[in-house]
Amino acid sequence: MNMNLHSQSKKSLTYWELVRKKFFRKPYAVIGTFIVITIIILGIFAPFFSPYSPTRTDRERQYFPPQTLHFFDQEGNFHPRPFVYGITEEMDPNTYEFSFMPDPNQKFFIHFFTKAEPWRFLGINLETRLFGVDRNKGEYIYLVGTDNLGRDIFSKLLIGTRITLLMAFLVVGTAGLIGIVVGVCSGYFAGTFDLVTQRIVEFILAFPDLPLYLALLALLPRRADAVLVFIMFAAILVLLRWAQFSREIRGMVISIRSLDYVRAAEAVGASRPRILLRHIVPNTTSHIVVWVTYQLPDVILLESFLSFLGVGVQPPMVSWGSMLNQILDFQSFNRAPWMMAPVAGIILTVLAFNAMGDGLRDAVDPYSDK
Repeated sequence: MNMNLHSQSKKSLTYWELVRKKFFRKPYAVIGTFIVITIIILGIFAPFFSPYSPTRTDRERQYFPPQTLHFFDQEGNFHPRPFVYGITEEMDPNTYEFSFMPDPNQKFFIHFFTKAEPWRFLGINLETRLFGVDRNKGEYIYLVGTDNLGRDIFSKLLIGTRITLLMAFLVVGTAGLIGIVVGVCSGYFAGTFDLVTQRIVEFILAFPDLPLYLALLALLPRRADAVLVFIMFAAILVLLRWAQFSREIRGMVISIRSLDYVRAAEAVGASRPRILLRHIVPNTTSHIVVWVTYQLPDVILLESFLSFLGVGVQPPMVSWGSMLNQILDFQSFNRAPWMMAPVAGIILTVLAFNAMGDGLRDAVDPYSDK
């Protein structure tokens, strides 16, 4: 009797509570999610975290190497405020090669929440940045070095994070929305609509992805506004990404529409929109979540690759791929290897999204033993 009372009083967990519980049992998935959230925050507030504007140039400091943060000077004295050493440029009289050496006589102390170049966020003009140095004294800080025009790589990297993530979320969100609408309607209504839709899907899937991407991108006007090119670039990526997803959703809807609770809803006279929105679409949510987490890193890699080739994001907009476009030969890489910094951002982001996706894939099936 007591056992029955105990079992009745014990609260049963809902499906999403089971998913959350199983997800947090995966340490790699939690770490990946934390990294993803951090990268998204850095992308949203990129101008605040960057000391300079990505378009600011320093003609006197082209190809400057990264500066290292210090708390101890060369005499071993501790400074509570971090600082960087200035850099002197020297030329070898025999080889005529330039070398950069830190100058211990120049200490540039870092100030936090400094007033610097203005930037906009949601239409609001702001001038506060997280950190910087005293520019009135001619100080400078380049944590990841500068490029061939003297632009700060660290600032460009953060702004590139925003553009790359915006492209990924825009493409995946739009392709997912189209795929859900087409897949659900095709699977539920069937008949002529399903026949026509699936022939269109098969026609799109018949094309090889990369050659078609390059062919369509070649049609983009190179002298058009960078924002217009960005939107058209995203539209091309969406064009070839919704078809396969819609077919997956269609297959799920075909199996769901024959279940008892859907037939019961139809028997009591529930409208078709109610059946779709209350009984069918919610049961595809787990698959949609997993699809999104796997598509985001795929789009990031594709955008970076195409922008690296020079057919993606165009200046003055900055993405990780367009930053790598500045290193097209070994000579440029040998002179400024720190310009490969976007590679680290791409790898870290892709691994984080994949770790989160693996955790979600296992968590959406909370009743398995995996």
